[in-house]
Amino acid sequence: MQTKQAPPMTVLYYAADTTLKDLGQFWNVTAQGIYREANRLGIDITGPIYWVYYGIDSNPDTVFRLEVSLPVSEAVGQPEGFAFKDWEPFTCLTDLHLGPWENLHNTYSRLIPAVFEQGKQPTRIFREMYLNMDLKHPQNNVTEVQIGIA
Repeated sequence: MQTKQAPPMTVLYYAADTTLKDLGQFWNVTAQGIYREANRLGIDITGPIYWVYYGIDSNPDTVFRLEVSLPVSEAVGQPEGFAFKDWEPFTCLTDLHLGPWENLHNTYSRLIPAVFEQGKQPTRIFREMYLNMDLKHPQNNVTEVQIGIA
């Protein structure tokens, strides 16, 4: 677990309002589509996929904003079904989650209390950076969880 400032970056992203119980519908189609769109536009992919949650909480019925984002070298062309955004630096408390995404709540359960123990406040912006995605062997997944802090 560490505090860090993630650098600014340009991302190609897809946004939707959703709930925790409906989150699974975005995974495969959105992940494949965002890579295809970056390739169609001829822009370099400069990092792994992020899922960013705005206004999320632990209630499965709370509506929040999801952005599935892919860091890219520049914002050029006219994306179809996606948009570009420039991210500002992001101060966060992070930890690695190793294994299936179904267990991500365990990592959040460690990180959220640590934010308060450090005398910080969460910004209600949460990021997951998918460093290794192994759909056939989910025990090999590596995800960096980032909780925005102020």
